[in-house]
Amino acid sequence: MYFQKRNDVYRYYERYIDPYTQKRKTVSITLSSNSKQAQNKAMRLLNEKIRNKTALANDNIIEGKTLANLFDEWFLIYKQQVRRTTYLATVANIQTLLGVINKDTLLSQLDSSILSRSFDDLLFKHDLSAKYVSIIKSKLNLAIKFAIKQNYLKDNPLDKVELSPKKPNHGTKIKDKFLEKDELTKLFDYIQKKHPNYAPIFQWLYLTGMRAGEALALDMDDIEYINNQYVVHVTGTLEYKKVSVTEQHKTDTTKTAAGIRDINLSSQAVEIYQKQLDKYESGFLFQTANGTPYQISSLNTILRNAKDKLGIAKRLSTHTFRHTHVSMLAALGVPFYVIQDRVGHENSKMLEQIYLHVTKEAKLNLNSQLEKL
Repeated sequence: MYFQKRNDVYRYYERYIDPYTQKRKTVSITLSSNSKQAQNKAMRLLNEKIRNKTALANDNIIEGKTLANLFDEWFLIYKQQVRRTTYLATVANIQTLLGVINKDTLLSQLDSSILSRSFDDLLFKHDLSAKYVSIIKSKLNLAIKFAIKQNYLKDNPLDKVELSPKKPNHGTKIKDKFLEKDELTKLFDYIQKKHPNYAPIFQWLYLTGMRAGEALALDMDDIEYINNQYVVHVTGTLEYKKVSVTEQHKTDTTKTAAGIRDINLSSQAVEIYQKQLDKYESGFLFQTANGTPYQISSLNTILRNAKDKLGIAKRLSTHTFRHTHVSMLAALGVPFYVIQDRVGHENSKMLEQIYLHVTKEAKLNLNSQLEKL
């Protein structure tokens, strides 16, 4: 090893033989000192560089890589291989995983027991579905295969990992997907008192059955008065993932082809629209004082806090209002195909289950009423 002084820094060099070409090559690093301690550090760093450059040829595992290092490198490649929506969904999957396993975990220490415990935490402590955890596992598997190609790992620890079985939420759990009228009233009263500025968007989601992204992307001009009826034109959804708040905008398409639709507005929904129009005149229908759209994460935080305060024993998210809208229409006897068209779904097992559950309850209530004739 030798070094040269350049301005106020020292450049350290070390030569080695490239195993691929058998030619002499040089690696270097820059440090701010030439002290004995700095020279020792330089030697260690230079040797690590040489090991990394020759590891593949010598079939040596590159040490010191962490999960965070792996994902940073893999995402750069993966982003070029898949659609943007797939990439962003995968990033979210990995972020969920990193909620139960330390990102600084060394790949050399990553074994099947650590991964099994992490998946169990997701399944049972965080109560995620078996299907979602299986998706996370498959995405991690792609990253680990990349690590093996890069010589960060020799074997795949996931080969020895099987997800623990989890009882699926079926049957009576369907009723937990939507709110009953009394629960809805209690929730709206709470939001009106604690977060009055957000009350209109929650009410709008319930009254229209729109997806949160569709509602938050609405512009004032998307509502139109046609043939004595106010109609909202749903033509896109909010682009918000990995985009700054000030640059968020409506996409050219909805989540599905069936999502592009017109929805007739009730008098309550029209009242919300007119009040929002009086407040802002233009721009997003639901916007902050800065003219930016409300964030779905903020809405869901409000709902989680409300759930705890009110003691509602159901999961609450913006999607709960969509399910509740379907349940209320089913209770009114609206045909399922009409509801499908209104909420923009060609087919949905969940919506069908909610519809069948509500209509079954309605028939049972009818039977009891018939006895009073």
